[in-house]
Amino acid sequence: MPAGNRVASGIMMRVVRIAASIVCVVLSSLGSARIGLAEQHPIDLFDLSAPSFTTFSARDGVPESVIVSVQTDREGFVWLASPLGLSRYDGRRWSMVEDPAMAVPVNNLFLDHEGTLWATFRDHGIAHYDGTHWHVENRATGLPTEHFRRLAETTDANGKTELWGLTYDAGLLRHQDGRWIEDPGNAQLPAGLVITVARTHTLGGHERLWIGTLNEGVWFREEGNWQRFRAENFNSFQIEHLFATEHDGQEELWISAYGAGLSRLTNSGLRSWSKESGDLPTNELYDIVQTLLPNGNRAVWVGSRSGLIRIYDDRAQVFDRRNGLPSDVIRGVDAWRSPDGIEVMWLATDSGVARSIVGANQWKSASLMGARANGVFNLLVEPDGRGQERLWVASTGDGLGLFEQGHWRYFTPADGALPDIDARMIKRAADGNGEPALWVGERYGYLLRVREGPRFERVDTPWERNAGDAVLDILSRTIDGHHEQWFALRQSGIYRKRDEAWKAFRPENAVGQWRTVKLAEQIDTHGRSWLWATSNQGLARFDGEGWSLLGPDAGLPDVELIGLNLIPDKRGRPIFWIGSAHSGIVRVDVSDPLHPLVLPADLPAPPDPNVYSALSDSKGRIFVCSNNGVQLLTPSEGGYATQVFTRRDGMVHDECNTNAQFVDGHDRFWTGTLGGVTVFDPAPAIADTHAKPLKLTDVVIDGVSIRSDRVQVSPGAHDLRIDFALLSWQRESESRFRTQLVGFESDPGAWTAQNYRNFSALPAGDYVLRVEARDYAGNLSPSIQVRIEIVPTWWQRSWARLVFAVAALFFVYGLLQWRTRTLKTQQRRLEDQVAGRTIELHEANTRLLELSYKDALTGLANRRRLLESLEPGIAIQGGSEQALIFVDVDYFKNYNDRFGHPAGDEALRCVANMMQACAPPAALVARYGGEEFACLVPDADISQARALAEKIRVAVETCNVPLPGAADANRVTISAGVASRTIVSAADAHSLLRDADIALYQAKGAGRNCVRG
Repeated sequence: MPAGNRVASGIMMRVVRIAASIVCVVLSSLGSARIGLAEQHPIDLFDLSAPSFTTFSARDGVPESVIVSVQTDREGFVWLASPLGLSRYDGRRWSMVEDPAMAVPVNNLFLDHEGTLWATFRDHGIAHYDGTHWHVENRATGLPTEHFRRLAETTDANGKTELWGLTYDAGLLRHQDGRWIEDPGNAQLPAGLVITVARTHTLGGHERLWIGTLNEGVWFREEGNWQRFRAENFNSFQIEHLFATEHDGQEELWISAYGAGLSRLTNSGLRSWSKESGDLPTNELYDIVQTLLPNGNRAVWVGSRSGLIRIYDDRAQVFDRRNGLPSDVIRGVDAWRSPDGIEVMWLATDSGVARSIVGANQWKSASLMGARANGVFNLLVEPDGRGQERLWVASTGDGLGLFEQGHWRYFTPADGALPDIDARMIKRAADGNGEPALWVGERYGYLLRVREGPRFERVDTPWERNAGDAVLDILSRTIDGHHEQWFALRQSGIYRKRDEAWKAFRPENAVGQWRTVKLAEQIDTHGRSWLWATSNQGLARFDGEGWSLLGPDAGLPDVELIGLNLIPDKRGRPIFWIGSAHSGIVRVDVSDPLHPLVLPADLPAPPDPNVYSALSDSKGRIFVCSNNGVQLLTPSEGGYATQVFTRRDGMVHDECNTNAQFVDGHDRFWTGTLGGVTVFDPAPAIADTHAKPLKLTDVVIDGVSIRSDRVQVSPGAHDLRIDFALLSWQRESESRFRTQLVGFESDPGAWTAQNYRNFSALPAGDYVLRVEARDYAGNLSPSIQVRIEIVPTWWQRSWARLVFAVAALFFVYGLLQWRTRTLKTQQRRLEDQVAGRTIELHEANTRLLELSYKDALTGLANRRRLLESLEPGIAIQGGSEQALIFVDVDYFKNYNDRFGHPAGDEALRCVANMMQACAPPAALVARYGGEEFACLVPDADISQARALAEKIRVAVETCNVPLPGAADANRVTISAGVASRTIVSAADAHSLLRDADIALYQAKGAGRNCVRG
């Protein structure tokens, strides 16, 4: 090549590298490669996600497990109907209705348009609630029957509302002028139970009143005449619910039939969902409700015997106990719209009650893949090529999932798509020719390329197949005209493929097994490409020739590193945000790649020191994913404001997973967790700015409830308790209260969770108890004032007080002298008691400390005691050579499965006894966890430790392990790994543990029942 061309080529290459540097910084600032996603129609998160449920059961005070109906009244109290009667929820506790007339099985609860709450009974008539008391109606009050199924309301074309009673034996009843009368059209109806009623105005071209019956299907009345509804493929008999709605300008009638599924009737025809069509998990259906969504769409919900069914965009989805419901049987559904427009849905189940906030939660559960194993370890949101997005999910136990065009597809070894059930990576990266490609990494180190279809094409790789190995990350780059692919493996380190040739890389200062997690490329200001990787031995850097490890000597507080993302700071400096196993987020300034600078740990503390990653969105917000929730860092003056999210906020699980975080082109944060996929949508949810009702719920004087807001305490009464409640429909555990007894207390008390106030022996007089409350969002509710009158006794009158005052003067001096002597005596007694108690507490603390270092099953030291013994300055004979033996019981899970856990406990005790018997007196024998043991031997080299380990192995092999409940005995074997090191620093202790663990791994790989080191 001519010299001029070479110069031009060099300049061009420099320009390309600088441009690549700019692109890298931009992509890193977004926290993820999201090019082009903003133009795609985003995934409908409501369609994708499952509702989040808050459950209430007997543990929370729900009086009965089987709940048949639930209803929110006009004040915000929630009522439950059960075979035991009625109970009410006040935002803090559930309480049974104490009226004996209501202590009978309740069929159904209903709230009419005037706000009156009704209850129906199978054999005792009906009742309504006036806000204070229940009033029962039966034959004695003029009812034509006492056998009611439910109540319902309809509105005719003139806007007139009618309240209907649906009976077991008297057809339809109408509520008119305060009385219940039989409908004149009953004579045309078939005999038997009328279960449900609804009215439509344009369906069929006329106004129609519809009813559903127990055995005769659906009937409608048109122009005064009843007739049975008939349609092709509609053969339903037991109709549980009719529900009239309007959607997109078209009137609809929804029909749930017990045993036949769900139907929707419109002027366009009949649409059905059933078990036979594959749409529903069951045909046994109950109630129907509708909720409106913030995006203007709607969802229809149906209770069933196999979970809660959601119809959205005509697709049926089912949610059951796997999604957090207390039972799969959903007998009743109530949808209540809060004053702020938040849809609150309550579910009556066979194991309590559940609540869901519909469409208003920023956190959503996107998938339960991997929940039966270790969860989701990678995911990817990308364009689907048809103007929309699709979601890939790589999970353990469930393989690979693809959500596309509103449907899930799953790929596992069962259908021949994948070689293994555990998928650990799904990522876009260029192939060896620089062409875009999609890759999958699986357990055993399998690497697959995804072709159209999708089809999964296995790639030949040079690393050995190992159950613990997996491709965790892939990075492609072009360097000196060559396309390179780099692979980070869980156990095999780093490999490069270049020009179809593979090469393994390992830093010279790596010790034992080198595990790598995440790869990143940095283009410095000179256009030079640097590669970085996180590993179990620190931060690795590739300078173009080889990899080197940076650890404590470079200022890193932790060497077990996980996530790795380049997020420039406000000055444009390239900063790596690195997740670590023990030190939270570690930030490293790589402005000079040869001399990286670890930044001060001045970020808000994460919810857990085990942090997997930190990702940035386009607004500069940082999502920190940890073992105990997600932390959102929002830039503020001088630093970051912090907010932590957990399952309480709607996450599917609190524990994130490695490499399973992603920020898409709409700033949605996706993360794989131990329980599946959860996603945070920063788009503003419906703001909760409404002050919740603050209610006085009870007044109790000496154990007797008076239920009055005018409190008069008679002479002789001692204790007064006033209960109050904030009727919040979510996160009520965060409600706070404060009170002030005006006239007795100068200022309000502190904000606390206590929702009651106790008084004992208040002086006679008039008081006002002022109660304030605020909800989880900080909304202050209007305060309530409770007037209290403490009636004085005769001796508290004015004349009696004067007599007592004069008489008291004669006793003051003597009383003072007696009191002084008494106090001195009491003081001496208390001093003696305090001294004795101090001795007892010291002895108790000593015993507790001993227990905290002991394993309860074997009596050995525990893991905590072992790790503390390895700390510099604490280690046995610190500064001398220490030997560590790791022992693992061979095939212990099989032993447990075959002989039972009691036999397994005996085996563990046998191993512990043999180790204790063989170990020298100065050694520390500990149970490390499960079937793993350790023996720390001071002042011992590797040969001595190997001899001791072999002695222990032989002793265990020849030990007879008793089988509980049987005369026979059995035997177990162990594998042992040995290492030795002089402990002078924490890094030495970590190295000793790691070396012994590697040796144990080698012993197990060598066939078990052996010693390696």
